[in-house]
Parts: sequence; C-alpha cells; structure tokens
Amino acid sequence: MQKIEDLIQTINDVSERYGLKLLYIDFTDITLISRIGFSLEIFIQIYANSKKDKLNMSLIVTDERMYGIDKEGGFYHEHPFENPLLHIDAKSMDIEDFVIKSMGILKKINLF
Repeated sequence: MQKIEDLIQTINDVSERYGLKLLYIDFTDITLISRIGFSLEIFIQIYANSKKDKLNMSLIVTDERMYGIDKEGGFYHEHPFENPLLHIDAKSMDIEDFVIKSMGILKKINLF
C-alpha cells in the first residue's frame, strides 16, 4: 500500500488530470478520507488505511453508492453498477483506474 502522503499526491494529480474538484480531504499518518468529483452530489469517495492495507472507493450520486471497490476480511470485492448491493470478488484497483471506470458509468447514465 502506498503511504498516505503518496495517496494525497495521487488524488491531486488524478483530480487535475480529469478536471475533478477536490471537495474534501482529511488525513492522519495512517488514514485518509477524500472526496473528488464534479459537485457535492456527484463524487468519488476514497478511504485508505495504510495500517490495514485498505483502499476503498465509491462512486456516489445523490447520496447513493452507484459503484464501488472495498476490502473486507483481507479480500477486495466490487459493488457493480448494475447492482451496488452485491459483493463480487475483485482485485484491488488504483485510484486512476477507478476514476476512469466511474467516469464511464457517469457517461452511461448521462451525468457526464
């Protein structure tokens, strides 16, 4: 897992590269929570815990998770766009790939 300061740099770089706003960020030496996106209603939430080697990301639209990648019990799972309540085994995903996939979902539903 990357260090928290490296994740902050990645979030800033990806936000700039894809024209996203840094809406919120809070961090300690081992945890990070951030929101990047287009508005307070459409954003990507990122949670990291370097001690637990955890990087969770969710695409949020009007307070609902539309898509996500989480790590529970040491294993990653996906909350697919078609049914975000499901848990499907998945591999970890980096922030940029998650942003790209999320932007594709937003295009699909005409929000981007």
